[in-house]
Amino acid sequence: MMTLRAMLPEKTIRTASLLLRPLRPEDGPAIVAGLSDYEVTRWLARVPYPYDLDEARRFLAWERAQRPVSAEQVYAIDRDGMIGLISLRDAGPEPVLGYWLAQAHWGKRYMSEAVAALVDDTFLDPGIRTIQSGVFEGNERSLAIQKRLGFEIVGRSVQHNLALGRDLAHIDTALTRARHYEFKK
Repeated sequence: MMTLRAMLPEKTIRTASLLLRPLRPEDGPAIVAGLSDYEVTRWLARVPYPYDLDEARRFLAWERAQRPVSAEQVYAIDRDGMIGLISLRDAGPEPVLGYWLAQAHWGKRYMSEAVAALVDDTFLDPGIRTIQSGVFEGNERSLAIQKRLGFEIVGRSVQHNLALGRDLAHIDTALTRARHYEFKK
């Protein structure tokens, strides 16, 4: 069955410095470069470490295959080439935000810019009430990005970290539509 999304052109989101665009097969080496850095991968739940080109090819093939039939949105964060990835998974009124950025681009506010743009775009859909996210305990940089944009800590949980091969304490966050627009004033 063809979904409405499959009939629409692939979406891009432009910001002052970045382009959020669909992934391409040629993004494989950039994905490997970013995710073969332990300081990036250690904070991600669903990414193995070490990360190699075969893993990137499998991910890109999976993402390409599910794109026409899934509500999941996965974007390359592009600044003269792919520097990271941002996604919303789980269709429905409370999608889950995830992201990573290659370490060479940390501290330049690119991730704040990318998250803000995707959050703005997501809340254009009147059916979205809340965007969920979170960080593994200790990931202060990522938590600071979320707090700056209005995300609030809504709980604590334990999530499996594939790279580390164990369960870790997780800080659960959420941003409601009302709080988002309050923070944009």
